Amino acid sequence: MTTQEMDEVRSARKRRAWYKRRDILFILTVAVLWIGWEGYGRVTGPTRITGALAAHIDTGPERVNLLVTAKFPPERFHSNIYNEVGVQRGTEGRTTQLVRVAPSGVRWLSRQYWIDTIDLAPDQGR
Repeated sequence: MTTQEMDEVRSARKRRAWYKRRDILFILTVAVLWIGWEGYGRVTGPTRITGALAAHIDTGPERVNLLVTAKFPPERFHSNIYNEVGVQRGTEGRTTQLVRVAPSGVRWLSRQYWIDTIDLAPDQGR
């Protein structure tokens, strides 16, 4: 290979734009998907919390008791998630009763896509 040919190959490599590299495109794609997922949860999450529960959380309780209604009957995975944020007291259909949930746990749960509504349990509304 002549010196001129080698210089042409080097300049062709240098001209390759950063946005055409597969590793950069992969990282950007994953970042966009993750940001979109988090954004969706943060935008739609507050709409899943009922007004009564939001008002009760605004009073500053340490823990709350909840009725969490999912979009489908919860499976073992969902029960494990529920047990991470509170104590599961039972499930009827799509609704699960959780007790001793921190307000931050309520906000985190509201961002999950399978949650339909989160309401204050009837025994705590007083």
